[in-house]
Amino acid sequence: MEKFTANKLYEHEVKKRNNTYLYILGSIFLYALFAFDRVKNSFSFHVDNKVTTNEVWIIPILCLVIFFIGKSNPLESIKKYNLIFLVLIYMYILNIAVSGFHINSIAQYIYAGLLFIIPMLLFFPMSKCKSDDIRIIIKFFIVICLIYAVFAIILSTNYAYFMELVGNDVTNYRFSAQYRASMMLGSSITVSYYFNLTLPLCFYIYFTDKERSWRIISLLAIIIIIIATLVLLSRTATLCTLLITLYFLIFIKNEKTKISGNISIICVVIAALFYAFSNYDLTRLLGGLSFSGDSEIARLEATSLGLYIFSKYPLFGSGMGNFFERIYETRFISVDDITGLIDPHNMYILILSELGIMGFVITLILFCLLIKRFSGIKEKALRRTAYIILFAFLFDAMGGSHFVNEISYSVVFWIYMGFFNSIAITDIKNKKSLHKVTK
Repeated sequence: MEKFTANKLYEHEVKKRNNTYLYILGSIFLYALFAFDRVKNSFSFHVDNKVTTNEVWIIPILCLVIFFIGKSNPLESIKKYNLIFLVLIYMYILNIAVSGFHINSIAQYIYAGLLFIIPMLLFFPMSKCKSDDIRIIIKFFIVICLIYAVFAIILSTNYAYFMELVGNDVTNYRFSAQYRASMMLGSSITVSYYFNLTLPLCFYIYFTDKERSWRIISLLAIIIIIIATLVLLSRTATLCTLLITLYFLIFIKNEKTKISGNISIICVVIAALFYAFSNYDLTRLLGGLSFSGDSEIARLEATSLGLYIFSKYPLFGSGMGNFFERIYETRFISVDDITGLIDPHNMYILILSELGIMGFVITLILFCLLIKRFSGIKEKALRRTAYIILFAFLFDAMGGSHFVNEISYSVVFWIYMGFFNSIAITDIKNKKSLHKVTK
């Protein structure tokens, strides 16, 4: 009896130790989403006498903690399955170093590089997830996103009240009946792109989970996330949401599942659209399709500026944070009498201008490898969910450069990518083991 109890206690301690890394990663995930700017700015480095974010040093430290608490050698797992991704990170660093010869501010250059590279570190510890934790982690992602979407909807019509509540200046939006709410993760655009990354997980649980309660929760999450995305008024994110929904409707039809599932989703989308258009001013979503508004013109000018910078430094780029600074006072910059926004709002343009053709090629290889890795996921529904999340990210990247210059958004993205990578690695291992047995 004593031996049995001792074994149970030992197994419990081992399991607790093995899951500690998940709690740490979960804390990083929640910190990126829910920590206020004043918290993230505390104990941070200064660039041009302005505060930055403490995520650039907290994340590396916690990643080291995860690697050291692991029972097995973490480098062994990286060498076996993720070495190519580590090589790509080294190539990015080399590219950043070479392009650094053109920089004007060392502080801007180092900070921009850290914002880009540091979140990638989360890919490796997240790739250690066990198969038993997969659905629990997905449900965790869904619940957090549901809470975030509810906050976004409430903030859009009560922004001044909540900002005053936390002690922020409300002069610019005190009398606004509706406001594109920035949240702890970032701007309204950043938040809507986060919703695009998580919406496919809601569809996946709705169509595959056996528990009725979780099907209801995921359906509720779908309708709330769609409403929140519409209210945040990002045209790119809204179009992406519709494409994701259409994708899953076609996917379910191909899998010959019950037609009632498709009907439910269609009804939910119609209800979300009706509610949003009835209760909120969404004219920006319809009025900006002509590309003649001030926002569209400013973005086109920024794109032209980015391409001009790329033409001057085509191979390795102009250097991170050289022209498109990460810490700035004015929203516009001028290069050789060409003026544009200090953020090109396009990941591809920003990479071309700052890292050149080499950086763009590395990025292309990175996403091709992610697609190839996800093809190793055995469950078709989960594999297609991974594909559509990656598609949503790449689609939204045409309207935002958050992957490069917003660390909190990148934290979410790389945690998601590491999660699907862990599923693929597990399935690849199982396939190899089965192949050995059959031999």
